[in-house]
Amino acid sequence: MPVPNRYRVAVFFALALAISWVVWVPMAVQKISGKDAPVGSPLNALAVWAPALAAIIVSLLTGGKPAVDALFAQLKRWRAGLGWYLAALLYPVAVWFAAYGIDRLLGNAYPVTFFAISRMFRPEQGYMVVVALVFVLPNTLGEELGWRGFALPELLKRFGPLAASLILGGVWAVWHLPMWLMYGKSGLPLAVSFVWTVAIAVIFTWIYRGSGNRLPLAWLFHCSLTATGYLLSTIPTFTDDVIHVMAAGIVGYLLVRYRDDRGQDTHSQRGVTP
Repeated sequence: MPVPNRYRVAVFFALALAISWVVWVPMAVQKISGKDAPVGSPLNALAVWAPALAAIIVSLLTGGKPAVDALFAQLKRWRAGLGWYLAALLYPVAVWFAAYGIDRLLGNAYPVTFFAISRMFRPEQGYMVVVALVFVLPNTLGEELGWRGFALPELLKRFGPLAASLILGGVWAVWHLPMWLMYGKSGLPLAVSFVWTVAIAVIFTWIYRGSGNRLPLAWLFHCSLTATGYLLSTIPTFTDDVIHVMAAGIVGYLLVRYRDDRGQDTHSQRGVTP
């Protein structure tokens, strides 16, 4: 059944949530009820690829095979300034070390754990550590092909880059909600995760737009975020989250300030790199 173009984004969001939540919601309910949720279930692969699947389905329904080809063609656009590659790859770890350094200066000392992902699984599930690290690339692609490959360009047709980022970030946070509950988040940590996700969506748009709407740069940024979270322990003071929000505020200003009447980023057009 064809989907009217004006409903493309809404249908995409609905499909992405439905496909993921059919996997994650039962796991979250199981966790809330006091039972161990199967966080290492192979069905998670379907859940994390839901945005890509939704993007493919909606593209097919609205534009047929040419639209699907155009969606995947974005993955061939790797040419961007070196500065944007450095921003995509180094921003997450730079924020982590900045937060850790600030905490040490303030007298907040705590142990640092490498390969922190190993704590997410029981000893008999040790193999999942390797699996998770290996699948960083395909799993993040499953998200980015949908979020920044389909939804962000569609939102940018109707809204400015900051508003588009906030809308996408809000939906992205809601999409994560069952997974966060599955991992035992509640109260303040849950609220912080929501705010962090919206803030990081603004950073994503900055990298995506600044690099010339290059989807691979957003993909690499997501890979770096995930790998940093896997390899370095969580900052217990939320200092890194504060840095992310502050950075998003600065970037949000830049997204609004350096934008011409056609909605293009004038700083990227002039060759300015971060």
